[in-house]
Amino acid sequence: MQWDVTQRPSNSVLMGFSSGDGHYENSPLTLLPAWEKYRPDQFLNSSLGVRGLQVYRLHREERPNPRLRCLQWLKSQPQWPHWGWNRLSCPCSWWQGLQDLRFQPISIGWGLGSRQLCSFSSWRGGVCCSYGPWGELLEGWRVQNPWQFDQELEAQNWCCRWNDKPSFCILYQQWRPRIGCAGYRPLRPAWMFGDPHITTLDGANYTFNGLGDFLLVRAKDGNSSFLLQGRTALTGSAQASNFIAFAAQYNSTSLGPIMVQWLLKPNDTIQARLNNQTVTFETNREDAEGQETFNTTGVVMTRNGSLVSASFDGTVTISVIALSNILHASCSLPEEYQNRTEGLLGVWNNNPDDDFRMPNGSTISRSSSEEMFFHYGMTWRINETSLLGKRDDQLPSNFTPVFFSELLRNNSSSEKLASECNGNQQCIYDTLATGSRSTGLHTSMLFRQYQEMNATLNQYPPSIEGDRVVEAHIGKTKLFQYTSSSKNVTFILRDNNTDCKLFENGTLLWTPTKVEPFTLEILARNVKDNLSSVLQPKTVVCACKAESQCLYNQTSRVGNSSLEVAGCKCDKNTFGPYCNLSTDLCEEACFPNVTCVRGKGCEACPPHLTGDGRHCAALETPLLCQNKSCPVNYCHNHGHCYISQTEGCQPTCTCPPAFTDSRCFLAGNSFTPTISLELPLRIIQISLSEEENASAAEVDASVAYRLGNLEVRAFFRNSQVERINPITGSTLQHWKVTSTFRYRPRGPVIDFLNNRLVDAIVEAFLQAPNRRWKRSEGPRNNVVFQPLSREDVRSVMALNVSTLETYFKCDGYEGYRLVYSPHSGVTCVSPCSQGYCEHGGQCQHLPQGPSCKCVSFSIYTSWGERCEHLSMKLGAFFGILFGALGALLLLGVVTFVVLRFWGCSKAQYSYPLDSES
Repeated sequence: MQWDVTQRPSNSVLMGFSSGDGHYENSPLTLLPAWEKYRPDQFLNSSLGVRGLQVYRLHREERPNPRLRCLQWLKSQPQWPHWGWNRLSCPCSWWQGLQDLRFQPISIGWGLGSRQLCSFSSWRGGVCCSYGPWGELLEGWRVQNPWQFDQELEAQNWCCRWNDKPSFCILYQQWRPRIGCAGYRPLRPAWMFGDPHITTLDGANYTFNGLGDFLLVRAKDGNSSFLLQGRTALTGSAQASNFIAFAAQYNSTSLGPIMVQWLLKPNDTIQARLNNQTVTFETNREDAEGQETFNTTGVVMTRNGSLVSASFDGTVTISVIALSNILHASCSLPEEYQNRTEGLLGVWNNNPDDDFRMPNGSTISRSSSEEMFFHYGMTWRINETSLLGKRDDQLPSNFTPVFFSELLRNNSSSEKLASECNGNQQCIYDTLATGSRSTGLHTSMLFRQYQEMNATLNQYPPSIEGDRVVEAHIGKTKLFQYTSSSKNVTFILRDNNTDCKLFENGTLLWTPTKVEPFTLEILARNVKDNLSSVLQPKTVVCACKAESQCLYNQTSRVGNSSLEVAGCKCDKNTFGPYCNLSTDLCEEACFPNVTCVRGKGCEACPPHLTGDGRHCAALETPLLCQNKSCPVNYCHNHGHCYISQTEGCQPTCTCPPAFTDSRCFLAGNSFTPTISLELPLRIIQISLSEEENASAAEVDASVAYRLGNLEVRAFFRNSQVERINPITGSTLQHWKVTSTFRYRPRGPVIDFLNNRLVDAIVEAFLQAPNRRWKRSEGPRNNVVFQPLSREDVRSVMALNVSTLETYFKCDGYEGYRLVYSPHSGVTCVSPCSQGYCEHGGQCQHLPQGPSCKCVSFSIYTSWGERCEHLSMKLGAFFGILFGALGALLLLGVVTFVVLRFWGCSKAQYSYPLDSES
């Protein structure tokens, strides 16, 4: 470079780079003397060893490359996936998963509005499952270790969520296959409750009031073994017994022995011990229910009040609760233990008739007497030292309990008690045996809860059959049919989209009109049990100019959605990403009065306009009319005057919407009325339920966010957020929220608030809020509520149209009237637009009101204030009269001439009859 720096000694040249977003970096030459810094070609980059080359970072922070990160993760994986063949599946619904204690709720940020359940086994690996607001299964992913949730999520983001090429997600799923619920099998439960009543693994019920330590179940398969024992004691002064302690031991090929003990303590509390050490629970702040957890290798334990549960290596679960100074327990075993159990919980083989098998192999009948069941149970008493160690108390040597038949004979109030217990025999027995009504009612409640838990575990959401890939060309409607093998199923879309319409019978119509991100999710809902499932088909839209140019096998993702856009194969006459540009430059029309030259394109724009010939606009600082100004009061009725940038430089008015002429004098157009008084509010009361232990501020913000995003924006505020007293034993919190909405005259607001608001609110609470919340925004607004029904939304106050019209006023010219329509709302309408003038009269709306200019016809003329009268013109009358008389005279002359001519003709050609020829 040959810059002569001596000619401009005071000019300081700055060299370097600026990214435009505030990041910059100056060249090291800037600090050198003038005779060196103006010789960048001589600068030697020490790190590169190249003279004259300067390298700059383009951004302040490194921007990640999802494709590169995904490829790096794939390269770090083993050559072939090595998941075990024996795999867990996801529970098919959130409610099913909550009852399966192998799965624990966990927060790992898998998307707003979703809830996660995760399970881990040392020999089967781990699985995490994500669920939507209706409890439907969204997706499941495998993890190798319980501490790798974040790493797995990050890899999934690089390859799928943040990657615009679906092929990377396909590669990712070869190593991490997506998990569904097709292979899900719930654990088989058994229960021990009350004084004590036992339901076996095959569902047989019996009562056993033995004293001592007993073997409840022993099970073993090729990978693990499990042992559960229970200890009973006398129930106060009653001639009955109840459980006061449980102990479970689990062994597997990959873990050492794990032993958990549950010991009853005063005030219905439980001491939990792991391998003879007291367990210290920790509160999980992210857990919406606030339950305490303890997590160590091979076992996850939770405590919620007087309920303590344990999951052994994601295989066996035990749940123990203390009520009425009695321990009640449920034990759930996996199908690997089927046909391999013994003990008081029976022989699990789906045949309850042989459940009561004794250690010597003999079996008693299912219909045996209470005495026989007592002697059967005593055969499973542990005579040696049990897992619970030695007892502190001395047991009677020959204890025999009181049986149900004796209690009924000795009690006269059994009929009243049967009514209070709703016929539940366990409740009646425990009330009579202990003399405590609350003990009996607790027994009845637990039995009902266990039955509901078992029913939930065996309830499955509806299936969805149909196309997993939907393809359509932009602007064309495609039909797809989805069905379900379940009964009482309706189909809906999770998120409404103007391009898609789904009927309740599963018929989907898709007419893509634009290429914008959206996710198609089809929900199938059983209207009886409210269980739902979701299908997210792969949606591919082709925006090519011709459908024959579509390459549906070459796609790219549109944003962070399920929509993919197909590639295009252009022919020789088209080009561009969608083959929508033609090589013929004159195919697209030029600006008016601009000529297109073949091969060159549009010529220049007209004078005083600028542009490329196809798109022209006025100059920003036109010189043509720069010395012209508008006359004073040129525009009436608050019209705005400006000078038109044309050759005439004429003043032009921009008028309010009511006026029809060029100077804002003649009215006639319709316009929105003004509000003369403060409008009352539309008031709705909503009953909500959630299980996230949300605060009132969070419920307020979450409800406001949903209502503020309804299809018609009319939400004002929540005037009251009230928490309802919770139901004992329920994890749900119930709220009553009073919400207000503002009426407005314009658009469909009135019709929406009076006729469609309730349905819109129900629909808004069926889907999760689709946004991320930042702590800096205040209370979180993404609380997930239970789905609503119309009964949960109560109308408190609504105004009909006739009442609302008293609050609106048509300011301006006289004669305007209020007219209501559901689509456009309340509008000020001129009589001119409603046939004010009759008989073709021309209507003009002047300041004093509408005025008619009557028009004349050939014979008649209209007159009157509204041209309602018709009169015949006098000149026209005489013209018609004399015309008619002249026509009659002419007709007579013509008739005379014809008759005269006919008479002469007859005389000329007539001959006498008697003449001779």
